[in-house]
Amino acid sequence: MSRMFIGAFLIGVASAGAVQSKQYLSTGGSWFSFEENQHGAVLKSIEQSTGVAAPDATAPQINVGDILYLGRSCDAFSTDFGEGSWKWTNSGFIVEFPAGRITFPGQTIDIAQENQCRK
Repeated sequence: MSRMFIGAFLIGVASAGAVQSKQYLSTGGSWFSFEENQHGAVLKSIEQSTGVAAPDATAPQINVGDILYLGRSCDAFSTDFGEGSWKWTNSGFIVEFPAGRITFPGQTIDIAQENQCRK
């Protein structure tokens, strides 16, 4: 009986670990959670990493809890940074605001029609 319990427990732990949400890492070292909705995507800063990435002088200061809204028509919005836009590049994607840009090198985000936001 205890073997069945341990087996069931291990399967539950393995399943919980396998269900992990998609995350993105900005050049400045901010980790963002990802949630897709009918309008596009919501990226929420969930953690600041040190020593993981090089500082980005062109990026606005990101704090844990900052939210970036990326629209399917290449528009972007943040209550902290205002209105902006986002685009795909050959080396990742970039979110641009008047205060600067937030880059996500080597990562893709599939929320727009193919090539719509490619610059």
